[in-house]
Amino acid sequence: MLLHGWGGSANDMLPLAWAFARAGWRSVVFDMPGHGRSPGRESSLVEFLRAMRLVAGALGTPEIIVGHSFGGAAAVFGITELRLPARAAVLFSPAPGPAYYVDRFVRAVGLPAERTGGMVRQLVERVGRPMESLDAVVAARSAQVPALIVHDPRDREVPFEFAEQMRDAWRGSRLVPAPSLGHKRILRDTTMIDTAVDFVRSLPRNQKRDR
Repeated sequence: MLLHGWGGSANDMLPLAWAFARAGWRSVVFDMPGHGRSPGRESSLVEFLRAMRLVAGALGTPEIIVGHSFGGAAAVFGITELRLPARAAVLFSPAPGPAYYVDRFVRAVGLPAERTGGMVRQLVERVGRPMESLDAVVAARSAQVPALIVHDPRDREVPFEFAEQMRDAWRGSRLVPAPSLGHKRILRDTTMIDTAVDFVRSLPRNQKRDR
């Protein structure tokens, strides 16, 4: 199961999907709610997770979950909260969760502090759960499968420090720096794609996640 990021679409994940398909896996890509060809104009991490549950119910639970950016956060929760019985995860430029994007938006528009609280309260009411409950770095502490994290140290969209935090939180994870590949070009780089496929190939076939 390959998960695109915020503002992206399934097309972003096609180079990886084709590589995994050539290596013998069935690759599943889809547009998240409010993205690509999916209907709607709003979405959230909660909506991402709901879509993952529906796709897994329709097509079967994924053996490997691959996520990019916001989809990387969704991949973490797919394993730790949805408890999809994946054997491993691959995270490209993983975002820590929605709080990061809220902070970034606040800084970008110069929203006064007295208005920020109200905006966050409206978001929490719309999503239906506290923002802190959607922190992927915190959630990663309970992950019990191997993970590969790939991130450009100079990524301008999601800072490399979040990949380092994810590595430190996720026992059994490995961080591979991908210099000069940026936030999205990393998904098309043949070396990084081969690294992801080789990582999955190296996994013991009988390794299953505790449920």
